[in-house]
Amino acid sequence: MIAPALILSQVKALPALASSALRLGELARDERSAAADFEQVVRPDPALTANLLRVANSAYFGLRCRADSVRQAITLLGVKRVSDLAAAVALAPVIPARLPGYDVEASAFWLHSVAVATLAERLAAQLRRPCPELTFTAGLLHDMGKLAIGSFVGDAAGEILAHVRGGLPFVSAERAVLGVDHGEVGGLVAEAWSLPPAAAAAARWHHAPGDAPDDTCRPVVDLVHAADALAHALGLGADAGELARSVDAGVEARLGVRARDLEATAGGTLDDIHELAALFLRQPGGTP
Repeated sequence: MIAPALILSQVKALPALASSALRLGELARDERSAAADFEQVVRPDPALTANLLRVANSAYFGLRCRADSVRQAITLLGVKRVSDLAAAVALAPVIPARLPGYDVEASAFWLHSVAVATLAERLAAQLRRPCPELTFTAGLLHDMGKLAIGSFVGDAAGEILAHVRGGLPFVSAERAVLGVDHGEVGGLVAEAWSLPPAAAAAARWHHAPGDAPDDTCRPVVDLVHAADALAHALGLGADAGELARSVDAGVEARLGVRARDLEATAGGTLDDIHELAALFLRQPGGTP
């Protein structure tokens, strides 16, 4: 077994998310913040400004008029959506061209991340409950542990896949061979990037929602877990050796919905997911 401490040390080697994107997330959760506060954070970052406006003005969002400034984008799209977009803009350049060990191109990893983010948000809307803060961002970042653990998975790929062929879920096979899994590592990445607790919880527990602490982060964990299963059902997974996942029974009970009913969330989302993922990958510095 590879020493877990060696794997966890890779967390510190990951590129950091742009501090401006993290600050925007903080402002989005502060009811006292105003559009001027967002503009003050974004203005010194020309690349973030340009990419935010490019995405905001795309046909995907169909704005009634063009946004020529960050303040206009916030007025037209809202604080939360601009914060979500900033997180996506910041994440795209961090993803390597290929994730070793998972046999996944960056474009497929990114597509899965956007799918989980979009489905988690729409699931909350379908269930007619207030969308928990950070649902989109938490979905987008749920698999970031793979960025740190990928090279170790690659070195042990044969042994891990042997466990998978024997019936173990991929994440359990990771743990059996490496002593840690990408969820645990993802929680540490979230802490290293100073992400909010809900995003860290979703990264840490999206494969084991029943083990997540029963606190204010639990709804986000449940939504991301269910969205991850839906993404795999749609063929938008990003894991070697895995095809589909079932929704945890406890998540079904807490959300008050059966797994087969969750599929209604996916209706009409595939085109949106592909279009949104492509928007971010086309940014300067994004993975082609």
